[in-house]
Amino acid sequence: MLRIVRKLIHLSDTYKNRLRWAIVISFFEGIFTISPQILVMFTVYRIVSNTVSNNDVLLILGLLTLSIVLRAIFKRVVDGLQSGTGYKIFADERLKIGEHLKRLPMGYFSEGTIGDVTAVITSDIIFTEQFGMSTMSKIVNGYINMILGSIMMLVFDWRIGIIAIATFIIGSRSLGKMDKVVIHHSKLRQNGIASLIGAVIEYIQGISVIKAFNMTGERSEKVNTEFKNFRDTSINFERRFAKTYINFNNWFALGVGMVIMAASWLGLGHQIDMAFVLMIIIYTFQFFLPFQTLGSVAALVRIMEASLKRYDNIINSPIIDEEGKDIKLKKFDIEFKKVSFAYEEEKVLKNISFKVPERSMTALVGKSGCGKTTVTNLVARFWDVQAGEVLVGDVNVKEMTCDSLLKNISMVFQKVYLLNDTILNNVKLGKPDATMEEVVEACKKARCYDFIMAQENGFDTIVKEGGSSLSGGEKQRISIARAILKDAPIVLLDEATTSVDPDNEKYIQQAISELVKEKTLIVIAHKLSTVRNADQIVVLDEGEIIQKGVHSNLIEEEGIYKTLWQKRTRARSWKIQKA
Repeated sequence: MLRIVRKLIHLSDTYKNRLRWAIVISFFEGIFTISPQILVMFTVYRIVSNTVSNNDVLLILGLLTLSIVLRAIFKRVVDGLQSGTGYKIFADERLKIGEHLKRLPMGYFSEGTIGDVTAVITSDIIFTEQFGMSTMSKIVNGYINMILGSIMMLVFDWRIGIIAIATFIIGSRSLGKMDKVVIHHSKLRQNGIASLIGAVIEYIQGISVIKAFNMTGERSEKVNTEFKNFRDTSINFERRFAKTYINFNNWFALGVGMVIMAASWLGLGHQIDMAFVLMIIIYTFQFFLPFQTLGSVAALVRIMEASLKRYDNIINSPIIDEEGKDIKLKKFDIEFKKVSFAYEEEKVLKNISFKVPERSMTALVGKSGCGKTTVTNLVARFWDVQAGEVLVGDVNVKEMTCDSLLKNISMVFQKVYLLNDTILNNVKLGKPDATMEEVVEACKKARCYDFIMAQENGFDTIVKEGGSSLSGGEKQRISIARAILKDAPIVLLDEATTSVDPDNEKYIQQAISELVKEKTLIVIAHKLSTVRNADQIVVLDEGEIIQKGVHSNLIEEEGIYKTLWQKRTRARSWKIQKA
C-alpha cells in the first residue's frame, strides 16, 4: 500500500514538499479524528461510574468542539495540499509525455504500442489523477489511525491490545492475498483496455476502406470481440476481488467479536471495571475501520500501480537523441556517407552516398518502395541509420538533439495532417510566436489567403481533425504556409501535387516556388517534369543509387531515369476510346 504513496511522491517532482507536508499534517488530523471518540468514551465511563460533574460536562464539550474544529482545519489544509497538487502534477505529466513521445524513434509507434500510448493518455493518467490523491489520503490516514488506535488499546488493557494487534497482523496477511489477486487481474484489465482502444482506433481510422469493401460486419466483429473480452475480464476481476475482500472483512468481524468477548470476560471476572468494558465495546466498532478502509481501496491502488507502470514503460523508453547536444549549424548542406538502413529485417537503403550542396535542389527519383521517403526520414532523424552517417552542415545528426536539428528543417508531404483547431493556429505551428502580419504574408505566398478569408470565420475557422473539412489542395497550401512561416533553411518536399486537381496544382506549384527560394531542397519526385531543372537528380532502385546527374544528361543515358521519363511521356497522352 505504501508503495503507491512513495510512487506518487516520486512522480510529484517539484511538488514533493507539498505532499510530504500533507502527510505530516495528516498525523495531526488523525489525532483530532480519534480525539472525539476518546472524549465520548471518557464521558460514558464517568456517567456509568457516576463520577461526572457539571464542570466535566463543560470541559468535555469544549474539548470536543475544539477537536472537531481543529480536525476540520487540518483536513482542509491536507486536502488543499493534496488535491490541488494532484491536478498540477498530472498537468505537468501530460506535457512531459508529449515532449517524450516526440523524441521517440518512429519505430516505437509501429510496434503495436498505439493502444498502450492512447490508453495511458486517455485512461491511465485520468484515472490516477481522479483517485490518486484521495486514495493516498485514505492510506496515510488509515495507517496513522491504526497506529494511534493500537496504542490506545494497549493503554486500555494490554491483553485486549494484543488481541487487536493480532487481528491486524492476520488481516494484513489476508490483505496480502487480496493484493495478489488484484495485481494479477488489474494487469489483465489494463491489457484489455489497451487492446480494446487499439481495435477501436484501427476500426475508426480504416472505416472508409472497411465500407468500400463491405467489410463492416467482419471488422466490427473484431471490435465486438474486444468489448466482450474486456467485459469478461472486468467481471472476473470483480468476482475474484469480491471473494478475497469478504474474507478480509471477516477477519475484522472476528476481531471485533474477540475483543468484545475478552473485555466482557475480564469485566465479569472483576479484572477491569464494567464502565471500562462498556467504553471498550463502544470503541471497538470504530477501531478497525481505518484498516478496513485500506481493503476498500486495494483495487484502486493496484489499478493505479498498473496504470503508472504502463506510464513508466513509455516515459522510460529510450529517446532517439539521448546523447544529442544543442548545436547551432553554420551551413546547411546535406550528405549521406555509406548509409544503410532497414525497417526490422527489411533492408531499404544499401550503402548509399551523395551530397546536397547548400541552397541547391536535389530530386529523388525511382519506383515506389525504392527508399525515397526513407532518405528524407533519415535527414529529419525520424529513424537512425544502422550503418554510415547522415551529415547536416558537416555535423552527424546523431550528435544533435531533435529540436536543434528540426528547427532547421521544413517538411511538406503528400499526407497533410491538420489539428482540430483554428486555421490560424494550424498555420502558426510553423512559428508559434509569429505576428498576424507574418501569418498573412505567409498565407499569401502559399496562395491560401483568399480561400481562408472566404471562410465564414476567416482565420478563426475551426478545422476538423485531420483537416477533413478542407479539400486536399487547401490542406496542402496551409501546410506550405506554415513551412513558409517557419522559414527553415532546409526543405524536404514529398511532391505535393500528385493527387490534386489541375487548379490546385497550379496554386501549389506557385506556393512551393515561394517556399524553396534560397533553400537547401530535397524533393521526392513523382512527376519528372517538375524536377527537370533540379541541380541534381538521384535515381534509386531497390535501395541503391543507380544513376546521378542532371536531367539533360540522364535523359541521354540508357537506364531507369530514361525509362521512367518515356513512360511518363506516354502516360500524359493517354485517352479513353469507345469500344
